[in-house]
Order: sequence, then structure tokens, then C-alpha cells
Amino acid sequence: MTTPIHGKPTEGMCCLCTMEDITEENGNYVEYQTYPSLTWHPCGYERSTVEHLLKTQFGAYLERVKTTNCQAELRRLLRDGPPVWLTDPHALKLPGAGEDKETTTITEATTTTPATDTHVCSLWYAGDNTVVSAKLNGAVEGGDRENLWNELKEFLVEEGKEPGDDDDNN
Repeated sequence: MTTPIHGKPTEGMCCLCTMEDITEENGNYVEYQTYPSLTWHPCGYERSTVEHLLKTQFGAYLERVKTTNCQAELRRLLRDGPPVWLTDPHALKLPGAGEDKETTTITEATTTTPATDTHVCSLWYAGDNTVVSAKLNGAVEGGDRENLWNELKEFLVEEGKEPGDDDDNN
């Protein structure tokens, strides 16, 4: 017997952001696929919240970098560079993040996946059975991302830097 690729919302499931009920009837259940394992996981947010984040997360990141008056926050924001993929540590957890080295997934209900996934790559909307990219609106990749990252690093103030603040390995 084959395990279905996608699941269903659990009884009493609600959005971690809006507290909206997530149900089949509401058509707002979302799953996310992580890369490189390509396994599917239930999202802690309902569809409209996910769509809002896809549209705004990259722009919000840029705005925070440009307007923060805290150098420690700026260093944290610039450490990994401009985001490319939808991310949220609570509703879109990567397998193994903050837990042991293995996790159970919807795709393979009886097996475990090593915690090697790096990002969310796709989203599945149960309401209309569509799969969309988890790439943030406005996000750039490759050389364009490197150029943007270097441009944003110019917001760092040299005085008051701590050892290890320079990360030329990125």
C-alpha cells in the first residue's frame, strides 16, 4: 500500500499567526517541501498567511537592513545574506532544526530523513491542489545576490566590531 504524498489538516489545527482554523472545508491547508530530501511537511500557517509572506518577506528583510540602528541586529541579518526562499522557524521548520537528527515526514510516514535539508523549495495548497515555488517575490540569486549582499554590507559600522564579525567566506 502506498503512502499518500500529501496529508490533511489535523483536528483542531489552526494558523500560528492568525489563529484561523485550518480545515479541508476552508481550503487553507498548506504543506511545504524541503530541499534536497523533497519531503512534504504540514505548514503551521494557513494559505493567506503563506501568500502574504511570499510577497513581503524579502522586502521586509531589505527594509530592516536599511533602517536598523542596532549593529548586532545588522550583523545577524547579514550573516546568511539576503533570503531567497520562504522561511519561518516556527511554521516552516526544517527537518532536524531544534530537535534530534531525524524526523518523520508525510511523504515517508514510516522512515526518517536525516537533517540535511537546507531550505523550503515548494508549497502545496490543498484547496486547489496546486504546487508553487517557495522563492520569495523580489529575491535574487547567484551573482545578483552576491552583489546585493556586498551592497548591504556597506551599512555595517566598522567601529565597535567584535572578533568574527567579518565573514569573507560567504
